[in-house]
Amino acid sequence: MNPKPSEKERGQALVLLVFGIVTLLGFAALAVDGGMLYADRRQAQNAADASSLAGGGVAALHLENTHMTYINWDCSDGRVLSARQLGENAAINRAGSNDFTIDQDISDDHGVDSTCGLVDNGSYIDKYLDLRTRITDDTPTAFAHFVYSGPLRSTVEAITRIRPRMPLGFGNAIIALGDVCQGNDGGVTFDGTSAVYVNGGGVFSNACIVGGGTVDVNVTGGEIRCYGSNCYTNNGGASLSPPPQENAPYRLPPESVAVPAPDCNAAGMVDRSMAGNPTTIQPGRYSQTIRVNNNETLTMEPGLYCLANGATINAGGSLNGEGVTIYVTGGDFLTNGAAAVVLSAPPSRNCHYCPPAIGGVVIYMAPGNTGTVYITGTSSSSYTGTVYAPNGTVEAGGTAESIYVHTQLIGWTVKVHGTPDLYINFEEEKTFTIPAMLELFK
Repeated sequence: MNPKPSEKERGQALVLLVFGIVTLLGFAALAVDGGMLYADRRQAQNAADASSLAGGGVAALHLENTHMTYINWDCSDGRVLSARQLGENAAINRAGSNDFTIDQDISDDHGVDSTCGLVDNGSYIDKYLDLRTRITDDTPTAFAHFVYSGPLRSTVEAITRIRPRMPLGFGNAIIALGDVCQGNDGGVTFDGTSAVYVNGGGVFSNACIVGGGTVDVNVTGGEIRCYGSNCYTNNGGASLSPPPQENAPYRLPPESVAVPAPDCNAAGMVDRSMAGNPTTIQPGRYSQTIRVNNNETLTMEPGLYCLANGATINAGGSLNGEGVTIYVTGGDFLTNGAAAVVLSAPPSRNCHYCPPAIGGVVIYMAPGNTGTVYITGTSSSSYTGTVYAPNGTVEAGGTAESIYVHTQLIGWTVKVHGTPDLYINFEEEKTFTIPAMLELFK
């Protein structure tokens, strides 16, 4: 038999029920308003991203069209100022198309601005524009206003970093990509008994720099830097000017030294032969070694040459090629000091046969090819364009006569011989350049 509830106990179930309903309504309100806040914040972030990227794209295009590049970068230049203004206007318009009205005053957390950067981080000089979009959005609430009088406000931000067209490796003329130095593998080595003159760019090694013999290295237009502590070794009486800077805090970013591989199977690329010792050859795929012997002259027509077994230019031979990209998938590219070699890359801009050729690249050792490119020849020899061997060795100089090259030397290992004098003149417009690019930085 159940006792009758006392008067004090009557109605407790109803109170508990009410509390339960209120609690459930609170959770429901939290879910509804929280979901609305999250959705609105995502919408605002998407709009900020789209706005910043749209502005960045317009700014980058203006830099490209006005030929404002890494080499001539100046934050006070009218082309840079115009790019910033055009980018900000484009960002405002894109935000408006997504129902957010912003202006060029970002101090209220609802606008767009841009900044110009030129920062030496100790390894390289970074040059860029940052276009920042900030959007503030209030979310209307279904229940939260009963307990909170303020707005449910979200402030989001997006930053697009725009880098101008730039040469590989931030404008260094000589770059070693190897991250360790073991024996003769990796790093930059200068040796010889004469002089090496590097004009227009610096020298950077992801590992070591070694000076040997009595070579005199003079670099103008850049620094001599290597990554890590105690990365410079002088084996003898070598003199390097300016003095090498050790302890560079970063290796070069991979994307700053990346060149897309050409397509050897592109339209128009066919198998060709050296049969009959021709004096002129056409672009295409060659399975046998391109060989030029004493008293022979070979001319390469403009375009892409994919060489499965490399090339050898012997003493007394002559190789000429204007507007060529020589892509060595296997073997070496060997030239004798008594050979006459005149090679130039396709134009880095407005090349009508690129692709498959690569503008600004004259010799490219395919990724995985650990062979060697020898940049040598008589005083009448000339190389123009980027020489790129991401897994191989690039050697320059060491001939009987002084030679002048208008090139950029990039390899896993780079060896430069000052015997006799070697002149390396780096010019941005004659080498491979990376087009202006965007990065959603934040």
